[in-house]
Amino acid sequence: MDLEIIDTIFTFGKFVALTPSSTNNHNPRCLQKLYEICVYLLYVVGFIVSAYAKSPVYQALTFVQFVLATLCELNQFCYIFYILVVVMRLRRTSWFRLVKSLAAVHSAPKTLPLKLVFVASQLVYCCLTFFGVYAYIAHAGLTVAAFYIGEFYQHYAQFFYLMFTTILLILLLSRYEHLSETLSQLIRARSQLNSKQVVDILQKIKNSVFTLKEGVEVFNDIFGWSILFTIFSCVSRTLIYLDIIIKHSEVWEGQDTLLFYCDFCRVVISWVGILSTIFLCDSILKKCDEILAKTYRLEVKLTSYEIEEIQVLIDVVLHNRPEFKAARFFSIDRSTLFSVLNSLTTFLLVLIQFKEM
Repeated sequence: MDLEIIDTIFTFGKFVALTPSSTNNHNPRCLQKLYEICVYLLYVVGFIVSAYAKSPVYQALTFVQFVLATLCELNQFCYIFYILVVVMRLRRTSWFRLVKSLAAVHSAPKTLPLKLVFVASQLVYCCLTFFGVYAYIAHAGLTVAAFYIGEFYQHYAQFFYLMFTTILLILLLSRYEHLSETLSQLIRARSQLNSKQVVDILQKIKNSVFTLKEGVEVFNDIFGWSILFTIFSCVSRTLIYLDIIIKHSEVWEGQDTLLFYCDFCRVVISWVGILSTIFLCDSILKKCDEILAKTYRLEVKLTSYEIEEIQVLIDVVLHNRPEFKAARFFSIDRSTLFSVLNSLTTFLLVLIQFKEM
């Protein structure tokens, strides 16, 4: 079953306390709880040390750049707090509710090997991390590079959850595709089925719509804030780099080229993850509209005995349309991309009007 990918992700995530150890790990042992607490405390120490190590860089920034950099760092700290404390401790049961919802609905056949994609992405990001560590050591020495362990952790956590978000959205999309294909087959084979068979199929589709709607709500509970933090982090880091490059500030002139390209790659990866999330959410919404259109097409082909069930299904689809939200601040669909780019452009125009202090 395609849910094996979740076990694979949990296997990777448990080593850095980002996920439960398995899909059956409802009640973690004391050692596991202690390990997760230690990881968070080590991160807090690393965050403080990293902020101290970067103080000379912050002193060279303009006031606006300093504000953006500070907000970006606070955003990253809140992001890790949300993952390690809120999701892993307070909302731990949500993981298993999401897996249960996905397991209850069949998926459409997929040609994309998700497990291979995930493992390959981890290897690529590990290479990028080693490249970043080398750049820090070459630029500032081993001692200074050790101060940035907390920063490397938060970057990996963000990348890990971007990949996890993308894969879960693909799993949700495949289930809506299966419902759509089931309706298509029912429309084609209507004349070969008796009324009881048709009603049974419609009831299964109705139950699946309810289940997937619940799964989307759980998905929002787990990943809504992480998506919001990722968008804010990506936009703020992009603004910082664009402002530095446009103004040719001393920070850019004194920045090591390897470090810059390493950070630039992280920003690009974040943008790719955000775009993937937006377009996958939009694809799921379109697939739901397709399901609704097919139920209307099927309605004209049914007998009076079956018409009541199809009307119930139409009401269910209409009132249980999936809605993806970023921490309930805004809905995620294709229009989100234009909103983000519009905000980015507006802030950039404001930034370039400030003279360096």
